[in-house]
Amino acid sequence: MAAAFITGSWIDVVHPCPRDGVYWNRRTLAYTDEDWAVLIRHLRRDLGLELLMLQCVAKDGLSVYPSRVMQEPLEKRWYTRNCYDPLGAILKACSAEGMDFYMGVGFIPGELDSGRVQTGDEAMRWYEAVSAELLDRYGGEAGWKGWYMAAEMSVVQGKLEPAQTAFAGRLTAMWRRLTPKWPAIASPYFLHGQRRLDDCDDNVRRVEETGLTAIAYQDGIGLATAVQVPGPPDPLNNERLFATARRVHDHTGVALWANTELFCFENEIFFQPLIPASFERIEAQVRLAAPHVERVVAYTVPGLMTSQRVCPGLGVPQTEELYLAYTVYRKGMNAKEG
Repeated sequence: MAAAFITGSWIDVVHPCPRDGVYWNRRTLAYTDEDWAVLIRHLRRDLGLELLMLQCVAKDGLSVYPSRVMQEPLEKRWYTRNCYDPLGAILKACSAEGMDFYMGVGFIPGELDSGRVQTGDEAMRWYEAVSAELLDRYGGEAGWKGWYMAAEMSVVQGKLEPAQTAFAGRLTAMWRRLTPKWPAIASPYFLHGQRRLDDCDDNVRRVEETGLTAIAYQDGIGLATAVQVPGPPDPLNNERLFATARRVHDHTGVALWANTELFCFENEIFFQPLIPASFERIEAQVRLAAPHVERVVAYTVPGLMTSQRVCPGLGVPQTEELYLAYTVYRKGMNAKEG
């Protein structure tokens, strides 16, 4: 199974929920092409990340790249003062650093947040039009290796939601028509904090139905201080969650990944901005998930576990502290393996 390292992360230009990402989007919305290049180099060389997944190319009907599908005139894009094409800048930097990049296409106009997946024909037409435009514009970038289902599926009472898994199957089939050999991943969340995936035939069928290459379940530890999920956070849940998910995925051809939540809510109040959690909690999350999964990825390294010296203002002071603690951990683990 996976080594106890974080090898991938999400990244965004603008967070789907601007309140959550305020402490890094205040900088990313002002980034230059060179700022993006510095960040990607830092993630690859200093943190050892191998892949990045863009959360979304669009939010509220506005794009983070020059798009003719989503709106006219082009000035209605998300306002990024110093960079004409942030998506292009991220892709170029990933290609230069040899990092794999997965494109998160959603959210479609009117889609609010996670777990509210629109599954109708109109949604599919939107996804296909945007995906085709992205391929036409960026398909030559060596770093672009796959797709990410940005509109998150949900797990309700231990079971994947069937309408959402069926839509995922339609979405991945469309992507296979466009790019037959590219993988596709998703990262479902657990409704009402009931962090479990039941070991049952229904879930086996639903996982297979998605057509996904890998599913990275959110571990839900970051939400433990939320009003809906009384704390304290329990990293031991990762051992239970991913051991059960392993039994489900062993009956499918879909890889199992762990999405390690690096955050907690500021002042431990739900819907306050996200800030870094303690390293001790995160280390436990990673160690307990790793034996059961093929890969450990994280939400989200940029802004929560990056160096303030390399990327000033990207996050809060605790961001530097978490970066330094994880760097020491990586060095120690590498020395043991060596």
